[in-house]
Amino acid sequence: MKPKRIRISDITQAHPLAKKAYATDSYYTKLANSLLDDFYSTNLNLEENTDNIFRYASITLACYMEDIVADSGQWRAFSDLCQLMFGFPVPIYHDSTEEYFPDEPSMMAVRYLIWHSATEMDDIWWTPGLPLLETMAHTAYQRLVNEFENAPVNEQLSQDIETMMDVADEDFYKMRIALTWLFSNCYLTRSETSELLLDKQIESTGRISGDTSLSFYQAINFCIFAYKVGPLALYPKDYLATLARVKGKNTLSDTMEAVKVFPTHAFKMKVNEDGKTIDLLSTNGKNLTIKRDEITLKDKQLSKYDGCVASFVSYHEEWRLNGVMSPFEGCAERWDELIKKDPEYKPEDHLIADADWFLRRTKGKQILFFDGQEELYHFMVSEMDFHEEWIQELSSKVENDHPVIMFIDKESKNFLNLSFEFCECIKTPDNPFYDANIACKEAIEMLWNYNSIGTSVILYLLDKGYLPDILNDSFIIQDNPIEVKEQDVRFLLRYMRKEKY
Repeated sequence: MKPKRIRISDITQAHPLAKKAYATDSYYTKLANSLLDDFYSTNLNLEENTDNIFRYASITLACYMEDIVADSGQWRAFSDLCQLMFGFPVPIYHDSTEEYFPDEPSMMAVRYLIWHSATEMDDIWWTPGLPLLETMAHTAYQRLVNEFENAPVNEQLSQDIETMMDVADEDFYKMRIALTWLFSNCYLTRSETSELLLDKQIESTGRISGDTSLSFYQAINFCIFAYKVGPLALYPKDYLATLARVKGKNTLSDTMEAVKVFPTHAFKMKVNEDGKTIDLLSTNGKNLTIKRDEITLKDKQLSKYDGCVASFVSYHEEWRLNGVMSPFEGCAERWDELIKKDPEYKPEDHLIADADWFLRRTKGKQILFFDGQEELYHFMVSEMDFHEEWIQELSSKVENDHPVIMFIDKESKNFLNLSFEFCECIKTPDNPFYDANIACKEAIEMLWNYNSIGTSVILYLLDKGYLPDILNDSFIIQDNPIEVKEQDVRFLLRYMRKEKY
């Protein structure tokens, strides 16, 4: 079968200005097609997704080559983040014998990008050490090394990224354009997950507004601040902060690190007497002051409304409207009702239990194990003073004869975590349900099964060394020391969960 050729648009879509033509576009498109031909010449069979994996890997590696030849900062920033977070410049693949430079082709980087491409283009998690992927990596690396000295430098790519960052530090709207590029197009941080999140948000917003263009505008501005994305499960602003630091733009990096997001809330709205600012009181009791210019309504229209629903972003220490504001009348009359609908609302006559409250009742233990529904419920009623009706909704989630994990998270608002699977995979001194035979087969699933066990639980267990069987799974490259494998597991946890991390 003749492979579908890669077009210039497949390469340019990764650029910060996707529709802009560069003089080097033809070369890197030709390189991508050469890589594609190389992959097909290996006669490897990657099952039904062979074509998609070969094609995506070729495009990704061509973008990588274009990036490192120009030293545009994308791979360098990603590598710096990996070094900072995990202690290695490339995730998963570590070779102490390789002389690594972020602006030259790296076998470790090529191996990672091919594994990433295979995983991105399939509905399964590819085992990093598969011989198939190794063959692809050696084939691609040889091509990149042979081309490196003669590859043209796309100086305009590097310049456009620098310009994008310069204006991002001067203009809120252009800063969002940079985040949108990182969310949707940058070859290292884009993913199918991001596309699905955006599509879901567009659909949700469209049902409310009925306006396609408005739905996209609202949805993308929500997504770029709301979701952790890319292989490192970071917010786009975090990637931009590191990219800015790599490019010597420390002011922008500081700006992005200081960005804060006030998610969508209902606000009581009052225009101040000077007409230049508006005071907003959120239903969670927090106050914001924004400039009058943030609201596009004319004064006559604005005077009709005393409330709004909106989200704001703190940029250069000023609150900026993010997306579309929905003003409404009668806020004062409905204020008590709106407060009660706020997710953070706590009735005054209710006891507010925090993590310390629960820990006192567990005698300081953060993780406990129960032999099914009946034992769990008895403990919650007798030791934690839960009313029986409060726990009835759990009955549909846990079987009476299935072990249950309770975890108290001291670092999160969602401090009480109940997990209904993987009890047999946790090797704590007091877990009577641990089963090494089950753990060696199923423990690895904990990394991606966020519906069954929370990220905070796994991080606690990793910190304590209570998940030894994950480290011995064939999914983890076994040639490395235990401390290296532990960091690989932490990377994979981020990679697999992304916005759920």
